[in-house]
Amino acid sequence: MSLVRVTERAAPDQSATETRPDTETALWFGPTDRPLFGWVHRPADDTAVGAVVLCPPLAREWTNAHYAYRMLAQLLAAAGMLAVRFDYDGTGDSAGVDGDPARVAAWLASISAAIELARESGSASVSLVGMRMGALLAAVAAAKTEPIDGVVLWDPCPSPRAFLREQSALHRLALEDHPVQEGVVELPGMVLDAETATDLGSLEVPDSRHPRARVLLLTRPGRRPQVDLAGALGTEVAEGPALGQERLLDVDLAEREIPVETMGHIVSWLTTQNRRPASTITVPRRESARIGVAGTSVTEQAVRIGPAGLFGIVTDPDEAKVSTTVLMLNSGNNSHTGPSRLWVDLSRHWASMGIRCARFDQSGLGDSPTRPGQAPQVIRAPENFDDVEDARRVLATDPTDVALVGLCSGGYQALEAALSQPMRAVCAINPVLHFTPPELADGPMDPRRRICWPVGSFVGAYRLLAVEPVRRQLSKLLWRVAHLLHRRRNPTGWLDRLRDQSVDVLILCGVNEGRSFGMEAYDTLATADGDRIQIEVIEGLDHALVPAWQRADVATRMTDHLVRVLFPPERPTASDATAPGHGPTETVAR
Repeated sequence: MSLVRVTERAAPDQSATETRPDTETALWFGPTDRPLFGWVHRPADDTAVGAVVLCPPLAREWTNAHYAYRMLAQLLAAAGMLAVRFDYDGTGDSAGVDGDPARVAAWLASISAAIELARESGSASVSLVGMRMGALLAAVAAAKTEPIDGVVLWDPCPSPRAFLREQSALHRLALEDHPVQEGVVELPGMVLDAETATDLGSLEVPDSRHPRARVLLLTRPGRRPQVDLAGALGTEVAEGPALGQERLLDVDLAEREIPVETMGHIVSWLTTQNRRPASTITVPRRESARIGVAGTSVTEQAVRIGPAGLFGIVTDPDEAKVSTTVLMLNSGNNSHTGPSRLWVDLSRHWASMGIRCARFDQSGLGDSPTRPGQAPQVIRAPENFDDVEDARRVLATDPTDVALVGLCSGGYQALEAALSQPMRAVCAINPVLHFTPPELADGPMDPRRRICWPVGSFVGAYRLLAVEPVRRQLSKLLWRVAHLLHRRRNPTGWLDRLRDQSVDVLILCGVNEGRSFGMEAYDTLATADGDRIQIEVIEGLDHALVPAWQRADVATRMTDHLVRVLFPPERPTASDATAPGHGPTETVAR
């Protein structure tokens, strides 16, 4: 094995990521009875000098790295290579769930299917890129697969056991006093059964049956992996720094930064190493799939929405039982899969009950492009008002017969949309209404914002009180005075307007989120028409629903609400059509 140092190169021109939608193909591939979801990014002239399969990390790290992988795929396509990014079996938009058996074998089979997709598209050579646990999975797949040209090990974990210890410890730390489910290893955003945890912890790179590949090992400064993946794979190993990983993976999703300099190293190394002649690319088209759900199946289709070309996935039942379409919005700058994949699970479960569902990325987020003049990755952008309107008109048979579902910023946007346009229902989880709209950096607040309380306004004055008992006593008075000064944003006012517009509303929130829009100022915000407006403050509810049992509890509450709203009373209750999982229920204050 020879060792080569990689010199630092300039970061790529990010304008290269402004690709046309017609050079990016969303598709299902792999087994027809258990389809995988992915994207193929190809050069504009439909020729490529090679293909790169991007193997994602696991759990919360997949969520944080999603947009970086999209940018890397676009940069590779701009540099003349075909790029495949995909979701492992049971993750993202692919078929399956966390609790399915033999997860590690299924993830390795997913990589093999992605490699086959790249070859079927016309590429003569294939390289792999894997981040964190994706690096180990890529290394194992490279050792088992017919010749792989190159492998990029991007910030590999010290070892699989170290990854499990670290991530499970982070999960327990976030849980504080919450119960831990027995018999499983729960990571932030993923639950592994005992078999999968054992298989993953003992995963090693086997002796390769094929010529050893060229390897690029990128590690964080001062860190070395305990397991020598590079040595197990390569005859020639180049090393370089994995710059920016802390700001990509070790921060809250809202604070994530994309490591463009490191991505420049990867693109440069892959294009320099690949000297094969260009070949014509023809991407197989498979834009819909049958997904098995609890003994039945539903149909999913990738769609583009409106003039902006927003990306979404529509989940259709075999027989629609209601006319309403459910639209699911981004939470923060998470993708359309929702918090820890909750939107995927709910879309498929509700479709199996006969409800048409669609999850989509608002402009500049996830897999959707930006609108003209819009910056990417901006949470609560004013363009989101147009995004919801486009989705209503394109995806619903009747734009007024829509139910919106959202968490955090998505919950806020759902409530705002319901005030602006007629619709059937809203399910808002932990909606945050107290924030600084991004447009205030350049001008006035968008007039379409009816319920936003900008940070720095009078409503936040009570937070300056240092003594908690004093703050608790004065907060109700401060909120009431604030609502007198800003009557339009008084929650009792806009909730009354929603009730008058015959919008069924379910708001589920933790104590802090309830305080953020003044709920503690009133004994109850639910009016006498409690069947129309339901507000539940759930003690201990995590803002992002990281614990799996909380996701199951919230899923059950939303399912019960939709069944009550959309189905006549004689229909079965939600308990007859089991929601995705169950967990302990916290004390609820109404």
